[in-house]
Amino acid sequence: MPSLSTLRLVAAALIAVVAMPGIASAANDYPAEDAGYHSYAEMRDALLAAEAKYPDIVRVFSIGESHQGRKIWVAEVSDRPGTDEGEPEVMFDGLHHAREHLTGEMALYILRLLTTQYGKDTSLGRRVTHIVDTRRIWIIPMVNPDGLQYDLGGDPYRSWRKNRQPIPGSNKVGTDLNRNYDYAWSKGTSTPSSENYRGTAPFSAPETRAIRDFVLGRRVGGVQRIRTHISFHTAGEYVLWPYGYTYTNVPSDMTTVDERALRTMGKRMAAMNGYRARQSSDMYPTYGDQIDWMYGTQRIFSYTFELYPKGGGVNRHYPPDERIDREVKRNRDAVLYLMEQADCPYRAIDKAAALCGPLYDDLEIARGWKVDAAGTDTAKAGAWQRGKPANGTYQLGSAISGRAVLVTGRTAGVDVDGGRTTIRSRLVQLPKDRTARLRLRYWVGMSASATSEDRFRVRIVGPKGKVLLNALTISGGSGKRTPSWRSLDVKLPATLQGRRVAIELVAVDARADATVEAGVDDVRITVAGS
Repeated sequence: MPSLSTLRLVAAALIAVVAMPGIASAANDYPAEDAGYHSYAEMRDALLAAEAKYPDIVRVFSIGESHQGRKIWVAEVSDRPGTDEGEPEVMFDGLHHAREHLTGEMALYILRLLTTQYGKDTSLGRRVTHIVDTRRIWIIPMVNPDGLQYDLGGDPYRSWRKNRQPIPGSNKVGTDLNRNYDYAWSKGTSTPSSENYRGTAPFSAPETRAIRDFVLGRRVGGVQRIRTHISFHTAGEYVLWPYGYTYTNVPSDMTTVDERALRTMGKRMAAMNGYRARQSSDMYPTYGDQIDWMYGTQRIFSYTFELYPKGGGVNRHYPPDERIDREVKRNRDAVLYLMEQADCPYRAIDKAAALCGPLYDDLEIARGWKVDAAGTDTAKAGAWQRGKPANGTYQLGSAISGRAVLVTGRTAGVDVDGGRTTIRSRLVQLPKDRTARLRLRYWVGMSASATSEDRFRVRIVGPKGKVLLNALTISGGSGKRTPSWRSLDVKLPATLQGRRVAIELVAVDARADATVEAGVDDVRITVAGS
């Protein structure tokens, strides 16, 4: 009698095949000399086989469909797959470009590595077990299955790069999926015949929309759970970090500390696999590519691995299958390192204690702050908002990290008027047995007419908004206050240990003729021993 796992595999495979409308039953496959590579169907079966064999740590599902209706499959690896335990998450993907066959094999190798080594009492097994027990790992082997199947229809290959989506108003076919993400997309080529054609609009390809929706779906409580990511490509043997759209090492949409961490991690991984490490644009500029979008909009520490070989020419995308095992294993320590760093990428630059506590927000992207969370604000103008402020007499137009801050009205001449405005961070869990500190940078500007009723406050509140600690109060009444950046560093009392808390900022204008403005940046709750 067949085993339960065998029955599960057969059933899952049948369901998968039935659920693929519009796909011809006879699909292109690899030639016999490259049979070690996985076709789309073989990739799907490998994922389902892993789920059947390791059901306690693997879950397989689809995140969307390609233009021709093929499912885009993902394998989740975790100690409790399907359960959101708040663990840091890692994502790997392959085959954005159809002819880059080795990239799908790299993704499948990571799945095999995690499943076959989990629970083993060896140094590698213990390392893998700790990763799986403390992370959620998402593996997407083939982002572009239509392109792969078309590429396999050549003699033996077509050197096809793009997807298979028709281009409106053109007799050309295909969008370069790695130029279709919404970051510097407009700078990409609009020529349909180009291998780098960007598409008709950002995310015009269903394959990139599937990736986008999945990644955005990993935002929980305003915070992105995916912390580290690798997109596998060929070829050249590079480890690349953002940005691709600019040659500037630290542009205004990147912070210095992030660039240091990205570069340090990239160089360490390159030392492990023998690749060359560099900023993505140093290889060549790219516009609308995935890692720029992942970092620029989600602050995911995202990398491109350009796999074997180093050499140029079209054939570099088609290494013989005898090279698969050697080349994927070459990346073992690098991918394990990336997974280990997911809880605190800043550990790479010895900034764990400063930046990896319960809360760190450089305010460069939205991370769950809510204006008027209690519904009791009364200000008619100058409500808190996140962004780049204009410079003014009572308002600084600068930021401590990057370009964005929390400010009471970004426009010059707009201050708090007519009452109170509040903004509250997401809730975070304080540890039960360690001391926490609240740290942030702030400025306050007030006109000479401000009184003691006009004020700026920083406070700690509970889940229902109850004030647990007034950490800072600055009131008017002592003449004109010219804004300048200052630091707040407050030890949180032991009575708050183990509690869920949020940071709340309050600005009050109690007088019609007074000017009250405030700004905040680089907000942190740190814990001793992090």
